[in-house]
Amino acid sequence: MENKEKNPNIVDSVVNEKAKKSIKIIEKLLKEMHKDIRELIDLENLDKGTEDIKKKSMRITKICVALQSTLDHENGGIVAHHLDHLYKHIRYAVHRVRDEHDFTFLQSAEKVTAEINEGWQKIAKSAA
Repeated sequence: MENKEKNPNIVDSVVNEKAKKSIKIIEKLLKEMHKDIRELIDLENLDKGTEDIKKKSMRITKICVALQSTLDHENGGIVAHHLDHLYKHIRYAVHRVRDEHDFTFLQSAEKVTAEINEGWQKIAKSAA
């Protein structure tokens, strides 16, 4: 504790490095989820229940749940609230594909992930 009191910059730099790592991880997850959604769209012509569709859907869902778990609902305000709803939409769209072979909502989920990615890339650049 004495170290922190003598040199508060040590604490600041550690927090900043942790934040930078977190931002990079989230950026990677968002990119992967967007790529997977585009790939899932391409699988529409496969038969219902195909293993490729199941695997891709489950991967997207897991990434989406992981991203939702990073939201700070206490301090994130309206942004966290809106992101939570967008992630729920993505999960719903993927659920419809996996369970009903209904690709209706997947295009909007792809657009949502593209928008989130664009915003997150700006955050990552400013944090670098």
